[in-house]
Amino acid sequence: MAGTIETPRKQKDITFRYVASTRQGNLVKGNIKAPSEIAAERLLIEKGYIPEHVEVKPSMFSLEEAFPTLFQVKSRDVIVFSRQLATLLRSGISLLPSLEILREQVASSRAFRSILSSIVNDIRSGGSFSQAIKKQPKAFSEIYCRTIAVGEETGNLDTVLHQMADYMEQQTGMAQKVKKALTYPIMVMGVGVVVVIMMITVVMPQMLGMFTAMNVELPLPTRILIAVTNFAQDYTLYILVAGSVGFAVILWMVKRPSGRRILDRLRISMPIIGPPALMSELGRFARTLSVMISAGLKLQETMELLPQATTNIVFRDALNKVNERLLLGEGLSAPMTRIGLFPPLLVQMVAVGEESNTLDFTMGVVADFFETAAEEKTTAMVGMIGPVSTIGIALMVGFIAMSVIMPMYALTGAIGD
Repeated sequence: MAGTIETPRKQKDITFRYVASTRQGNLVKGNIKAPSEIAAERLLIEKGYIPEHVEVKPSMFSLEEAFPTLFQVKSRDVIVFSRQLATLLRSGISLLPSLEILREQVASSRAFRSILSSIVNDIRSGGSFSQAIKKQPKAFSEIYCRTIAVGEETGNLDTVLHQMADYMEQQTGMAQKVKKALTYPIMVMGVGVVVVIMMITVVMPQMLGMFTAMNVELPLPTRILIAVTNFAQDYTLYILVAGSVGFAVILWMVKRPSGRRILDRLRISMPIIGPPALMSELGRFARTLSVMISAGLKLQETMELLPQATTNIVFRDALNKVNERLLLGEGLSAPMTRIGLFPPLLVQMVAVGEESNTLDFTMGVVADFFETAAEEKTTAMVGMIGPVSTIGIALMVGFIAMSVIMPMYALTGAIGD
């Protein structure tokens, strides 16, 4: 949510960037015009917001604002920061000097160094560490902030920082493994598609005249290829328009909740892609639950935050339903059984954890199981996609080659006769 709020001009106004909280606890960001920072905060309060961070917006052209993706804070920066801060705290250095040391060491990320500077300034002004990082949603998720707040309250900030670093590393590690494993099959398919398109649009049109001038009957594969080539030439504009419209419609549907819900359901239910995606979501759920409970968060607060740990709308809806039934006193395992999305093994382990009050430990064991299963199924999926894509591309290229070579033999036979 963002907007520009203007106040009556009594003197020259300055544009401020703000981060504020609503009465429901949601963070909002935007710009506000006021003669001073105090006036900007007062205006935000009048609008029903609780100011978290207000700063002057740069008036000159900013590459960071023009190209925000180039200046995003990477998960790796937050992971390294968390581990280093935990180490400094355990060595006996207090929080503020530790943050100042880390700010001076950050050289690879200009955006993250700016965030650390803001955090240091907030703590110098009397704010807590959890309050300071809550003002930086680009770098720190709400799950991270709430967990750190519990660590501050219990005096275990260094331990919680290590736990969050481990958690983030596990979550990003699986995504990196999947991307790395899929790189080769995608490259093979991409090269194959480019070769086929070049053959149909560049090579074949030049050979059509020679084929049509032959006084021999062309083989069926050649006739099929000629028909495809003619269609591509005659209806190029229509094909491009239809492809663009189809792509735009798909993007539009994906951005709508209903379309995104259908896509997410297919993602976890399709024969080959579904199993690793489902195991990955289950592992993320169990790991997040384990980490947050072991950090000291109450179960109800944890279940309120858990939907933010997944990008799958189907899982998010399921977790919200579980949380609703939890508030009614039904626990976790009973509503999870009725929803049907969670496998019996997970539900049984949740029930055991609830009964023995060891939910953090049991969910850690479950997370290890599902994360290993997700990695194995991903490896099997990639092992299947690689050969299948290679064979598919080879068949297409072979068909084109056969369609070109067979008329040559027919022409040679006609000349010999």
